[in-house]
Amino acid sequence: MNPNPKRLLCTLVGIVALLPAVAGNGSESRIEIDLSKRGAEIPSSLYGIFFEEITGSGDGGLYAEMIRNRGFEEGVLPTGCTLDAEGYAAAPHAHCYSNDSVNRFRVRWSSDLAMTGWRTQYADGSQAASSITDEYPLNDATPHALRIDLTACRGEVSAVNSGYWGIAVEAGKSYDLELYVRAEKTPWCRAAIVAPDGQHVAVNDIRLTADSEWHRYTATFTPSATGNKNTLYLTFPAEGRVWIDYVSLFPRDTYKGRANGLRKDVATMIEELHPAFIRWPGGCIVEGLTLDNRVKWKETIGAPVKRPGEYNLWGYRSTYGFGYHEFLQFCEDIGADGMFVCNAGMSCLFRNGDYVQGDELEPLIQEALDAIEYALGDAKTTRWGAERAKNGHPEPFPLKYVEVGNENVFARYAANYNRFHKAIKAKYPQLTVISALMFSNDIKRLDEVEMIDPHYYETADWFYNNADVYDKLPKKIPYKIYVGEYAAIGQSNLYASLAEAAYLTGVERNADKVQLVSYAPLIENAHYGRNHLMVLDNKQVYGRTNYHVMKLFSENRPDVNVPARILGEQTAKPYSPKGFIGLSTGNTAAQFRDLKVTSGGRTLYTTDWSDFNERWESVRGEWQVGNGILTQPVAGGDALLRLKDLEVGDCTITLKARKTAGYEGFRVVFGMQDDHHYFMADMGSHTNESVLFREIGDKGSISLFDYRNQEPIEVDRWYDVRIEIRGNVWKCYMDGELKYSYDYNIVNKHYTVAGLDRQRNELVVKLVNGRTEPWRTSLVLKGGKVAPVNARRIELASASIYDENSFEEPEKIAGCESTFRIEGRTVPVECAPNSLTILRIPLDK
Repeated sequence: MNPNPKRLLCTLVGIVALLPAVAGNGSESRIEIDLSKRGAEIPSSLYGIFFEEITGSGDGGLYAEMIRNRGFEEGVLPTGCTLDAEGYAAAPHAHCYSNDSVNRFRVRWSSDLAMTGWRTQYADGSQAASSITDEYPLNDATPHALRIDLTACRGEVSAVNSGYWGIAVEAGKSYDLELYVRAEKTPWCRAAIVAPDGQHVAVNDIRLTADSEWHRYTATFTPSATGNKNTLYLTFPAEGRVWIDYVSLFPRDTYKGRANGLRKDVATMIEELHPAFIRWPGGCIVEGLTLDNRVKWKETIGAPVKRPGEYNLWGYRSTYGFGYHEFLQFCEDIGADGMFVCNAGMSCLFRNGDYVQGDELEPLIQEALDAIEYALGDAKTTRWGAERAKNGHPEPFPLKYVEVGNENVFARYAANYNRFHKAIKAKYPQLTVISALMFSNDIKRLDEVEMIDPHYYETADWFYNNADVYDKLPKKIPYKIYVGEYAAIGQSNLYASLAEAAYLTGVERNADKVQLVSYAPLIENAHYGRNHLMVLDNKQVYGRTNYHVMKLFSENRPDVNVPARILGEQTAKPYSPKGFIGLSTGNTAAQFRDLKVTSGGRTLYTTDWSDFNERWESVRGEWQVGNGILTQPVAGGDALLRLKDLEVGDCTITLKARKTAGYEGFRVVFGMQDDHHYFMADMGSHTNESVLFREIGDKGSISLFDYRNQEPIEVDRWYDVRIEIRGNVWKCYMDGELKYSYDYNIVNKHYTVAGLDRQRNELVVKLVNGRTEPWRTSLVLKGGKVAPVNARRIELASASIYDENSFEEPEKIAGCESTFRIEGRTVPVECAPNSLTILRIPLDK
């Protein structure tokens, strides 16, 4: 038998990488590991997953339904919205809970949406007349149907569905069709799966009951050919009239063989991550673009044909096929705990932001309590426990966590959370209730806080820079942390995935503080892009490099940390900027006056803007001067202005600034080398949430912060701004109050964490090399007993930081295992460029 070439390569790599470092290379790097001491316990709950209906993650993704717009409800407006005169689905004008603004949220709407996924045509492909109507509703959940007046047609007419960018079938497999038809004088329907060349790969003739009543019909397809660009044809003769509704097609072979089930390949890949928990129904869709648009869990259970679905704020309608029951069942199937996220009485502040408080909140609290009862309640003595049993599951489900809201902020949220927390804990004290607050002063407003939920969507370099972010927290904090959403954004490649791995070393090291972590979003249909943890189309799925990072961290989670320190190399180097100064805005209109630059007690520059034309250069945006005020009047895009003839390092920049319109704030630029390389104090960052520093460079726009604050910029308020640059220490003051301080260092991109697997009695060492050169180092093992033994090495690496997996090469970059020999307490290690390396070293009992 021929040897596996990948396995052989892994073995050779393992041998070479564990050879002693070449003498004279000047490297003194070593990693000191103290086996006699113990750090934080690492809970089995640490690594989980986050599911949200976004970018085709459920419909057209994990959920196995193959027909798009199966109920002809895609044209229904988002709940809580009306169609305005300009063709937008518009939310009601209401004050936003975060700042009392009236957001006037709306989204472009089109009558064409009703036929999403469908067309009606004659045999020659020409369009046939049809309409979407609600004149004879099948039920309240799916009142619309496709009507075809066949007597007016010149021949057979087909209703054609293209699925989710094609229907994928395999020859010899079984596929179950379900549809409802109301027929008047129409005797038959021919259902077929049709290949792109027009050939029928499967066909079934269905005899219709032409009595002007709704009837359910079923059929099973066994295709004769494999393909993924097929369509479903429902063909009728030119006789009578038909109404068609709820057309559904499922593979017989779903995950665990469940009806209304999940795609087997996708669900299996999730199972192979070994997640300790699953979060559902997600993030922003929990809030909704209006409060009425939120996910209402009771509409997601029961017979799928009676689930109304909803247009969600990610731009398409969800069927609710992967509903609350299916989520809980999936948790049970893969041995994960459930995390249910309930609405906190607030819609998304980045959309409409409408809210309720006080006694008006009680129905939503009861909605959350009912959801918990559905999961945990006794099947004989509780209403919703009985409903669960009716849906096929008498025993309770493994629900362990309830999160109140998503990315909510400020005092109104805190007041609502307090009411939810009190009600939930009174009835279900065993549950962990999570606050949606990130790190903020509003935590002090909570009566009780068990766990908070900071989110991080930042560039790869932020994650490299902040692998030690939780090391900087006090040893004891009055709450635990759930990192509910994190992702290195801006690029989808190995460099970004290793940045996430670097960050996870800090998460694992601080597992006494961080108890749960989940990447988001989980799944992306390739129709939308290839940026998330898993990428799929209608026939296949692969894990990006960060999927394999998460899988390796989960599979190699120790039980307890042991101290591990990188010695003999500079882990970070302070950097002091020098360059031009300037001003900037992002998606904001703003005004500036009284600008002054000082250094060492000397005034280097001051202006009333009379020198604007001579000394300032407009790089981007529309800048205007009048009455001693500089104005950037456009509340959109990125604007940048540079002072042309002053380069400065350490300095103090003072000015007055105000925001007049827009979504963010204003910025003060310093250390500018050119139009694409500079730093800035960013006031109103992250859609007007925070004050922090930012770096613009070759890796994009990098947020510079440890813990993001909540400091929004108010409209039409003049702020006194002072930016102090002292070497690598930068401070931003507003109205005399320090808002943010940051120490800028260039990190070496070497990271490690170590722990003990008690059951296997093994030392587990994780090493991340984010550099493009090999990392030659040594493990120096102190304390404990280490005997000569064979150990395991698992490596994820590639030649280029820009490499990534794909449909063509789904495991181009994945874990690669080999063995090596331990001969003493000093273990030479060479980590490949751009790599995650995991060493599992048996210890002597």
